[in-house]
Amino acid sequence: MIAAFAKETDFIWLELSGPPGSKEFIQTELEVGQNNSIMPLRHQDTKNSKALAMHRILLGLLLFPFFSHAQDSLDSDFNFKNPGDYNNYIMKEMITTAQKNFEYISFSVHSEEYDQLETKRKEVVGEIVKAKSHIQQMPPLDGDTRLRDEAVSVLDEYQNAFELDYQKIIGLKRKSRDSFESMEAYFEAQDRAEEKVNKGTKKLRNAQHVYAEKHNMNVVNNKSDDELEIKMNKVIAVNSYWRSLFLDYFKISKQYDRMWDVLPLQNANAIERERLQVVNVIDQVMPGLKSKTDFKGDREFRDQTINMAEYFLLVTTKEFKRIIEILNKKALEQKDIEEINGIISKCNADHERLTYNWNIAAQDLFRKNVDR
Repeated sequence: MIAAFAKETDFIWLELSGPPGSKEFIQTELEVGQNNSIMPLRHQDTKNSKALAMHRILLGLLLFPFFSHAQDSLDSDFNFKNPGDYNNYIMKEMITTAQKNFEYISFSVHSEEYDQLETKRKEVVGEIVKAKSHIQQMPPLDGDTRLRDEAVSVLDEYQNAFELDYQKIIGLKRKSRDSFESMEAYFEAQDRAEEKVNKGTKKLRNAQHVYAEKHNMNVVNNKSDDELEIKMNKVIAVNSYWRSLFLDYFKISKQYDRMWDVLPLQNANAIERERLQVVNVIDQVMPGLKSKTDFKGDREFRDQTINMAEYFLLVTTKEFKRIIEILNKKALEQKDIEEINGIISKCNADHERLTYNWNIAAQDLFRKNVDR
């Protein structure tokens, strides 16, 4: 029995925000029949581990400024006749909701437990509903309810996003690794949901500034809030950079995987069609990939992604071309099967080494540029 025609193992993972989990691979055992043909005995998939869970943080949800009078200090009991307390109670509710949102985003980045994701999504909705109820019960301030009503309106938008958009995103995440188009749809849905939430947040901030001017108040951000906002901006920047490289990698790797998928069929023409498609995709993607800049002086992840693409091209144009030449023979001999198995073994070893380097570069990219 000869272990052959095995699709390469592609372990892709990352501890921090986003990079993908291990991909499925196929191990097919083969034996030589009486006519020296290659006969597949069984086809076994590995279990999926964590797959891509890329989220850009909803920065707009995190921080809302508190107000202070030029001379007065805040009352810890939130006197709703006091303009500062009135604002700060609303912002307390908003920040409590934002924290629950952030917990959900942080969990979803690293988790493929879809039932737990759904549970946590519902927890966010529950927190939004509770905050909205608390704010709705506030009395007018000197007959003015504009800030209160704007906060309720924004929470309505948050609720809509988490009841509809993020529920859809969970479904898209399940299918994101099926194709490049599915991965793009997943990312685009995240972007739309993020934009909806951030648009609402900007509306509330504008309402705060109008409120502050009316009541002769100062908008103040405490130091810890400023630091958190800086950290979140870093997360968004590095995630965006990572995503741009990952999509190039993913587009190539999906076509490359299709080439390996047809290998057990032992059909030279079918393999050749997929092989040419890999070359075509790499030719399309590689110029843009090589034109990408470093990230604040860090170019290792970009270079390792290029290395992976160049490796895919080498296997496609050299190793698979040789496999096709062998399969085009009228009859396969034992030495032919051994040569194919040798090519596969070499590809597996090289792929494991390069993928390890790619993973380490991705981890380092986040570790260097995202504050703990």
